[in-house]
Amino acid sequence: MNFLELFEELKMKKLIRFAILANAAGTVYGWYYYHIQLASNPVYTWPVITDSPNSTLLFTIAVILILKGKKSDFISFLASSSLVKYGLWTCFVLLFHRSFFFSQGNRLLYTGIFITHSLMAVEALPLAHTVRRRKVHLLALAWLLFNDFCDYGLGLHPYIPSEGIGIVASVTVSLTFFSFFLTWLIAESCSFKIDSFKP
Repeated sequence: MNFLELFEELKMKKLIRFAILANAAGTVYGWYYYHIQLASNPVYTWPVITDSPNSTLLFTIAVILILKGKKSDFISFLASSSLVKYGLWTCFVLLFHRSFFFSQGNRLLYTGIFITHSLMAVEALPLAHTVRRRKVHLLALAWLLFNDFCDYGLGLHPYIPSEGIGIVASVTVSLTFFSFFLTWLIAESCSFKIDSFKP
């Protein structure tokens, strides 16, 4: 290994560590962000309320498992599709209700949230490349759809303005299928490339 290869490997290790720490920190802050809503609902509903921090937690777990050589395709697939879905969902909702979220008092906070959730969707793509087993896909889709039912069937969606809630619900379900099929296509393309080189 020459110096350039070593330098690139060290940079990648630092980037991976940073991603783990950033997502872990985002998870903790995300749980705090929902603390009022969590306090107003039974404990058994909490896993379907904290969608975005759950996504970053799954990413953190998935990457740690990969580094330890104990990769879980289900966790990686669910993390990838969740990051795409809730990253894009948050950006959409912030823009859809921009007069509320980007008002004078909220602008700095929600600009930061918009940027970090955009990055959630981006970091999902390389993680999706690590998925190999095809049997895990429908389980992830079922969980995402269950979350949609809880959010808009049981009213457990994040606290957002009530105007246009039907549009938000429709976009949410659309994002479920979009994020699932995007992750599936990336995973399948990688699996195909690997399989095509088998003797």
